[in-house]
Amino acid sequence: MTKISISRLNPVTDNEIAVLVSTEARDELAEHITAATPEPAPRSWWCRRLIVGIPLMGVATAAAVVAFSSGWVGPQRAEAAALSFQREGGYLVVRVQDPNADPERYREEFQQRGMDIHLKLAPTSPDKAGKVLFMEDRDDPAGRLEVVEGSCGERACSVAVKVPVSYRSYASIVFGRAVEQGEMYDTGADDEPGEGIGLPGIDKYTVAEAVAILRARNVPIEYRYQYRGSDRPYPNGIPADKVDPDWYIHEGLRGSENQAILFVGPEPEG
Repeated sequence: MTKISISRLNPVTDNEIAVLVSTEARDELAEHITAATPEPAPRSWWCRRLIVGIPLMGVATAAAVVAFSSGWVGPQRAEAAALSFQREGGYLVVRVQDPNADPERYREEFQQRGMDIHLKLAPTSPDKAGKVLFMEDRDDPAGRLEVVEGSCGERACSVAVKVPVSYRSYASIVFGRAVEQGEMYDTGADDEPGEGIGLPGIDKYTVAEAVAILRARNVPIEYRYQYRGSDRPYPNGIPADKVDPDWYIHEGLRGSENQAILFVGPEPEG
């Protein structure tokens, strides 16, 4: 193996450098450096806390290390409130500011005012958007809650709840909001068959027609059997391979896991 001499890498020795630079030049350079060095500026206590334990280095490098090691990236914008609270007489009028907020945020903002109120916006048919779908409020010496219905969609919601200022009982309220494109929702007796899964009038479809549309939307499908008022011999649901593509569909509902549940049978009436 070839050996490299360290001395060959530095052909000029320290003694030779000393000869090349005169004594007067060295003294003049030292005096100039001493005169040009400014007095160190006092540092704030906050800055000192940040740089404890950091080796001496350039100011820019030290600042970069501090920012990286602490994770600090400057002031953060506070999250906007999901609800607004306005005092009107003996009531707090609570309005929805963010219709897309998680219901847990609504609960937390009520809780900050000492109130155990659960508010939720649930997708529903267009004619029920902005209306109360469910309400439960317990007796309280302060009085009862009042609701203000209005319009309610993805970007804006004008519904409100009037809460007595000293109300401390439990309450739960569900307002309907306009359904988003492709979103499924729970339906009631007044709704058209299949409306909640985006196929209103589904009772006019065959299984093959409805399944083709739902699969194109990547919607999971389950089947329930109906024949002359009975679910026999499939009381717990009928397997997909037992369903005839030409069968009729009687109803289509949204399942608890956001799947489409189709009620099917060999005759037009279940």
